[in-house]
Amino acid sequence: VSIVLILIPTAALAAQESSTEGTIAAFIAELGILLLVGRIMGEVAQRIGQPAVIGQLIGGVLLGPSVLGLLWPQAQHILIPTGAAQKSMIEGVSQLGILLLLLLTGMETDLPLVKRVGRSAAAVAVAGVVIPLACGVALGAMLPDSLLPNPNARIVTALFLGIALSISSVKIVAMVVGEMNFMRRDIGQIIVASAVLEDTIGWILVAVAFGLASAGRIDVWSVGRAVLGTVLFLAISLTIGRRAVFRLIRFANDNFKSDFSVITTILVIMVAMALITQWIGVNLVLGAFVAGILVGESPILTQHIDEQLRGLIVALFMPVFFGLTGLSADLTILANPRLAELAIGLIVI
Repeated sequence: VSIVLILIPTAALAAQESSTEGTIAAFIAELGILLLVGRIMGEVAQRIGQPAVIGQLIGGVLLGPSVLGLLWPQAQHILIPTGAAQKSMIEGVSQLGILLLLLLTGMETDLPLVKRVGRSAAAVAVAGVVIPLACGVALGAMLPDSLLPNPNARIVTALFLGIALSISSVKIVAMVVGEMNFMRRDIGQIIVASAVLEDTIGWILVAVAFGLASAGRIDVWSVGRAVLGTVLFLAISLTIGRRAVFRLIRFANDNFKSDFSVITTILVIMVAMALITQWIGVNLVLGAFVAGILVGESPILTQHIDEQLRGLIVALFMPVFFGLTGLSADLTILANPRLAELAIGLIVI
């Protein structure tokens, strides 16, 4: 309670200032509130047998327009200011948290086990894309014109709707599987591997949809670059890249005096591989996940290093990311009966 009493006036003062210091103070206050609420709600979720991520998501919903913004909008505006600069800073922390979570997930991935369940994971991924994609496109084709952004571009809207339904949230999947201690079991590896495959396929489909939306045709170059780039990235990463990662980690371990040199090396590898996948037209998370797989196979990676990374990710970045995810949900729009019916249809799919 005392922390909240400190953070509220700090955020209020910061929101009234236009200086850089005020923006930074507001950012720190919002960060503290997300951490506090996320940790409390995560603890509540765990005490009733649910993953902490569920509580963190609900905490974000409580702080957002769906609850606090509806019941006490002035307090919600003070606690969660909407300035562009502050929003960019908090989202930057959130995006870094996503990459770190996928790095950690990759480190816990058992590559031999993934190879053994690879056929099952691929089948799940294909079904997990094709079925929701087809149902989403069909739903988009039946929507009334009043719910379409542009009635003359119905097929593009339907395609975007189908793609949105076919992509799994790898971040949430990975966190839930990890907290339920399924990561080292066949079912956990199938779930995570299929989610990553679905995400990769989904971003290739996004390139197709963007081409149709912007130019009225499929951008063959963008799609081809994404497909071929992904195949080459995986092939190089799992051969030459594996040896390069091993050598870099060993070099940092043998030649630097700092105890944290290996962690720095791991983070630089993660950033580099994430940027490569972003450049080829696939989401950043694929690069971070593959980096985690390679790092996790390093022969000198110790439990101490793993615990240091895990503590930072789970304690700082996860409550912020999942809290922001909850904040972005505005459930008040469901007061519109037509939108409520659409939401039910999406949930059924």
